[in-house]
Amino acid sequence: MTEQLKILTVCTHNRTRSVMTAAMLAALLDDRLGADATMVRSLGCGPEGEPPIPDAVAAMQRRGLDVSAHRSRKVKATRVRPADLILTAERDHVIKLSAEAPDAGRRAFTFPEFVRLAAAKPFAGGDLREWAETLSVERSATDYLAGGNHDDVWDPTGSAPRRFRSAVDDMALLCRQVAVAITPPTGDDIVFEF
Repeated sequence: MTEQLKILTVCTHNRTRSVMTAAMLAALLDDRLGADATMVRSLGCGPEGEPPIPDAVAAMQRRGLDVSAHRSRKVKATRVRPADLILTAERDHVIKLSAEAPDAGRRAFTFPEFVRLAAAKPFAGGDLREWAETLSVERSATDYLAGGNHDDVWDPTGSAPRRFRSAVDDMALLCRQVAVAITPPTGDDIVFEF
């Protein structure tokens, strides 16, 4: 058996974006690789022990996923280091992760950034961690800090229901793109052009 892939999703409070993307990505990867092939977890930069926001729970229920038992967990080096791939909602989260666990910074990306880089240098199998680190080789800390927020995933917390649903649809598409990027192709795959 190949080693289990370990993926983290991260957002500010670990109550909305990272919870939903972890649930959706885990379901997609389970479908593509089998139930024990991956471990997808989520973390945040805020306090621990908080439940997901009600809108996130409802949005996932509509997709057949249950996140109601989730409780927020804080980014800590011991939780970050084992991850093969770390996907964040914002560039600021990548920076905070890098400060907490510098060795993990090379395999941490915002969702949109990862999808774009993976499309330019597709995964050919093998070690996910090593491949993820190759995607960030040319990224300097200075350039990253100056990069702006064009790669951020919008936070729908507190927004109108229609805007919240639209944001969840955008996150679902990103999760699908990630799943396609890191798994063998299937007949159902959509080719993503960038």
